Amino acid sequence: MPYDLPWFDDRLVWTFRVLATGPEFRETPGPGIDAPRAWVDAVVAVAHDLRHLRHGREVDPDRLMWEFSIGADYDVGIGFSWRSTSAIGGFSNGMPMDAAFCDAAVWVADLTQTELAGYDFVQWPSHGHNLLKPRSIDGQPIWAHPHTNHTVCPIGELSRDVKW
Repeated sequence: MPYDLPWFDDRLVWTFRVLATGPEFRETPGPGIDAPRAWVDAVVAVAHDLRHLRHGREVDPDRLMWEFSIGADYDVGIGFSWRSTSAIGGFSNGMPMDAAFCDAAVWVADLTQTELAGYDFVQWPSHGHNLLKPRSIDGQPIWAHPHTNHTVCPIGELSRDVKW
């Protein structure tokens, strides 16, 4: 669904936290302008998984503020901040806003994992020295073992009891 962007603004931006009950939007571009569902679901799935198998500095996922934006060329930007008062850093642009949930979830998981590695050396999701890798298998977003490509679990269903 195309969005009409005002001439004075080149991006639509949503800022939200992900709680156990789902996303809690803090800022939106305006009434009736919803972020694409597949992207919101992808961020919710990754935010759920951030609660599990994280090694390094202790972080509180409940304090994580996500920012999702769509540009004039319908590209997606994702960013996050650990404090609601600090600036939100962008990860990347380039995925189309109409991407399927699987592609969005793998992309968000990969970017989040990369960003966390540079954030006080947080390894996620990790079991010992191995970081799981986000992959798409048969149209489903999954966490895969880095050496065997064995499917560990779907993205969004990570738990501390997951079997490697």
